[in-house]
Amino acid sequence: MQNSTPKIGLLSVIAISTTGIIGSGWLFSSYIGAKTAGSGVYLSWFLTLIFFILMALVIAEVVSVFPFRGIIGRMGALSHNKYFGVIFAFAIWLELIGSLPGEAQASVQYLAGISPSLSKLLMSNGTLTTTGLLFTLGFLVAYWFVNMFGIKFFTKVNNSLAAIKVVLPAFIALTIIGASFTPANFTAYHGSFMPYGYNSIILAMTSAGMIYSFNGFQLCASFASEIKNPGRNLPLGMIISIVLCFFIYVLLQSSFIGALDNNQLTVSGWHQLDFNSPFAQISTLLGLNFITVILYADACISPSGAGITFLGSGSRVLYSLAAEKQMPSMLAVLDKKYHFEKRAMIFNFGVALVFLYLFQSWSVLINFITALIVLMYMIIPISLVGIRNGNHDTTGGFKLPGAVFICTLLFVVQSIFFVFIGAKDMLILTSTMTGLMAVFMLLNARGRDGYTFTEVAKISLPFVVFLWVATILIIVGPSSYGGHDYLSNEVFYAIYVVVAIFAFYYFTNKKFVAKCQAIRTTDNALVLE
Repeated sequence: MQNSTPKIGLLSVIAISTTGIIGSGWLFSSYIGAKTAGSGVYLSWFLTLIFFILMALVIAEVVSVFPFRGIIGRMGALSHNKYFGVIFAFAIWLELIGSLPGEAQASVQYLAGISPSLSKLLMSNGTLTTTGLLFTLGFLVAYWFVNMFGIKFFTKVNNSLAAIKVVLPAFIALTIIGASFTPANFTAYHGSFMPYGYNSIILAMTSAGMIYSFNGFQLCASFASEIKNPGRNLPLGMIISIVLCFFIYVLLQSSFIGALDNNQLTVSGWHQLDFNSPFAQISTLLGLNFITVILYADACISPSGAGITFLGSGSRVLYSLAAEKQMPSMLAVLDKKYHFEKRAMIFNFGVALVFLYLFQSWSVLINFITALIVLMYMIIPISLVGIRNGNHDTTGGFKLPGAVFICTLLFVVQSIFFVFIGAKDMLILTSTMTGLMAVFMLLNARGRDGYTFTEVAKISLPFVVFLWVATILIIVGPSSYGGHDYLSNEVFYAIYVVVAIFAFYYFTNKKFVAKCQAIRTTDNALVLE
């Protein structure tokens, strides 16, 4: 069956990542980024570009060793074992499924701005009404419908959406620039390009939807076993999509800043910006009514393209969790006719409905999703170095130069992202993941397959301990991050970075990896592509 499955080429790989990156984020990121960091937001976009290119290269080497279906969810289990990798796998799965209602909500909330009556019908005090929830549910059903006919139908729809999603935002941005562009806006407030300092640069990355948006770059990796020549097409496709989307986002950012009122910026600054549907409101003020119509149409297309891709990727990740015995094995079953993860997709749809019920506002949901994204990314550098230090055959088609240094740097940067999430949200994240780990271990680590609960705890708990150490440091750290100011900035970061470097070494050293691999060998996890 595997050999008869249609394979997808480079163009489809680019399309999958592009549709994941240009989702609901482009509708809001330019506005929130400028409000947070002023014109310094361009540095935020550039750092985001570098970060995700490095992440793509790390993923590419892992996939060259393990070109498996749902690889992102399996990295920790493949490089170490299912007990060490489960916390990241759950974060990846929850992030993908939680993003589904986020994309659907973005469409509904943007459409609510068409008229006061429609706004009243769909939204109330910033949250969805019952009618708004039903509209959002309609989008979710459409995402599911596209995915259930398998990879061939999925790629046809996705490739078409990708072309639209690249062209429309670029066209909208260029039209706004042509109608109104004031170069003085970039230094209007206090004559500074970066009026709020370096902290605002990182804060914009974590709070303005940049990490959330570019998270879509790795969606194509979940289709690794369905890609022609993944050793070449996967890294090339990811990097092309990242660079392409970076230029589109920068173009959108320039059009937004250039069209703002210069006098208002000069007097009030960036923090006082107040928009509900940023580009739609700007185009209306400029008299670009046809652009406004296009914007409302694309408010359905762009998030929907991302939502369709998130559902397809999320189902493959859940499939992989089941394959690694981290979820019931009944979910690791493919539909015989269309060769897609039917049971996993149905289960994920139910989980998405729970997210929709709990988080009825795009901004509230995105804060939670960003925290999960930061956590899930940490397994990527850990996995690559763990694979190199383990007993795996690493003679794949792609080898990343300077991998150990790059992976260490990425882990430290990811750890610093936690700081900007803030003490309160970090405590919620750590408590939630600790609870999930406790339940998982009680259900799965009771002396089965020849190893004891204590042996499993020694493998699983170190990362939980790291999360708590990081959380406590943030809580006692500077008040600008929600802490109690017991530590100055300099002392806090010195301790925090040392802790992150030590943690990365501990999780990837040969002795720890060997212990994990010994348990994995005994575990006999399913080897499914």
